[in-house]
Amino acid sequence: MDTQGWGSVHPFLTDTIGEIRPRIVAEMGVWKGGSTLTMASTLKSLDLDAVVIAVDTWLGSWDHWENDMWFEHLKFERGYPTLMRTFMTNVIKSELQDFVVPLPLDSLNAVHVLRAFGIALDLVHIDGSHAYEAVSADIRAWWSLLRPGGVLIGDDYDTGGSWPDVRRAYDDFFAAQGLVPFEYGGNKCRIRKPQASG
Repeated sequence: MDTQGWGSVHPFLTDTIGEIRPRIVAEMGVWKGGSTLTMASTLKSLDLDAVVIAVDTWLGSWDHWENDMWFEHLKFERGYPTLMRTFMTNVIKSELQDFVVPLPLDSLNAVHVLRAFGIALDLVHIDGSHAYEAVSADIRAWWSLLRPGGVLIGDDYDTGGSWPDVRRAYDDFFAAQGLVPFEYGGNKCRIRKPQASG
């Protein structure tokens, strides 16, 4: 197994599942599956009839391609990354295949597919791009699939300045929704969708 990642074990991921007991969780931006495994194992330990829809292209993002150390983790074979194989190995070896559904699409195409099948989400974890425009698009799209009362958790909400575009995207979107201030800590933020929201 190779579960290398960032922020994969965070109390927002486990505590939120314990509190809201979701049926459908989606994670956008999976990498090798560290946080997917954390959430899926929590679903399993609580004996919930639930699933994590794991959304990723498993091709890496722009910053993985630009950083030599992260680029190595893509583990190319015949000119193509093998990240999805690593992810699937981690899920199977963790005996969580009954709690994880991989959806190998980019963020916005995945939203269209889930919407077409009428899937409403109880919990969303966004851990994709670090560019303002892409993060803003992800928040807007995934927020639209979140049921009222559901929870969105955002990764890389760094108050120390490491990912200023990520933080600005969350601040701008939720200020426009009238949902600031919101909860944050340990590089993640958490926002509950109001019950009256459409």
